Amino acid sequence: MFRKTRIKLTVLNSCVFILLIAVLGSVIYLYVRTHMYSEADRSIYSALNRIEKTGVGRDGDIHGDIRLRVLIWSRDNELLTHADNGPDAYIYEDNEEKFAPKHYDIMDTIEVEGHYFRTYTVRGVMQGENVKIQFVEQIDGEVIMLHKLLIITIAGCALASLLAVIAGLILAERALKPIKASWEKQTQFVSDASHEIRTPLAVIQSRVELLLRKPNETVQDILPDISTILKECRRLTKLVSSLLTLARSDSNEIEIEIKDFYLDELMKEIVDHFSELASIQGKEIILKSAPPITFSGDQDRIHQLIVILLDNAMKYTGDDGKIQLACFESKNQVGITVEDNGIGLKEEDREKIFDRFYQVSKSRTKTDSLGLGLSIAKWIVEKHNGKIKVDSKLGEGTKFTITFPKKRRKE
Repeated sequence: MFRKTRIKLTVLNSCVFILLIAVLGSVIYLYVRTHMYSEADRSIYSALNRIEKTGVGRDGDIHGDIRLRVLIWSRDNELLTHADNGPDAYIYEDNEEKFAPKHYDIMDTIEVEGHYFRTYTVRGVMQGENVKIQFVEQIDGEVIMLHKLLIITIAGCALASLLAVIAGLILAERALKPIKASWEKQTQFVSDASHEIRTPLAVIQSRVELLLRKPNETVQDILPDISTILKECRRLTKLVSSLLTLARSDSNEIEIEIKDFYLDELMKEIVDHFSELASIQGKEIILKSAPPITFSGDQDRIHQLIVILLDNAMKYTGDDGKIQLACFESKNQVGITVEDNGIGLKEEDREKIFDRFYQVSKSRTKTDSLGLGLSIAKWIVEKHNGKIKVDSKLGEGTKFTITFPKKRRKE
């Protein structure tokens, strides 16, 4: 699929470049051609003005320009001029048919015996006889120069076209990079999501099939199986909810509701809810804040963000562990920190923990994480134009620091 797209983009880019190069080359060539011919035309018009004032003899000589001659023709296109002066006089007499005027008051270019001439013919009267007065200027130099320019232009356009194809290929490849990355990421996302969904479904299916084989068992006897099914259903519900959140966030379908609320009060409420669970697990949650701290944002999403980070800290903190939450504000920022003294992270894990479905090695933890929480947390932070940073050392703990600007930009 990407190969065909790359070819199409290359062809499109190349055609655009080649068209621009061809137009530019044509404009340059036509400009130079017009400019060079205009010089010869000015000489002819200047000679016409002099003749109108002084007249012309039958020798057709025009003083001041050795390339310019005046040929006098009868109404029947018989050459009346005796152009017997100059080395090229024979050309005019030997090629009367080619020089014979065909129209009046029109600048024309003709080729005779490998030479090029610019001609212009007007009506006139000489010795009481109606004649055709033809101005002829040799323009071999201009034509030779134009031929060289044409060759150079064609060669330059051909070379530029080749470079345009190469440039088009490079640009197409660069344009496809983010698309490829997005496609691979999406494919991986679908693959991982399918795997994560398949696991609880397989457990539920196996347990249900097991229950069907025990139709005479009491509820008490099959209670472990029911408990397992409920656990997997909750896990599946959480997974689907997280996937839906991420999918909607990718398509910008989720709008956040901005309103002012007290961040310190929200954090206190969350800590109160988690304190009992932490106490049962032998862990301690400590809240540090300097109330009141007012924050402008989506309260539900900020609540979700703090819960994700707190839940993450509890998962990776052992017995007798301590988890410290804090909120602070400065002149331009409002911040949240969640710090624990748990197992910490390896350096390679710190760079990937916000990737979807990425999980720290299960050999180092007993938790059953989906690997989506921190991805959602990062999205919430970015949706509020904030930044999230993680500092961690293996075996010493982890600290998440989130900062938000006090004045949010309009979306």
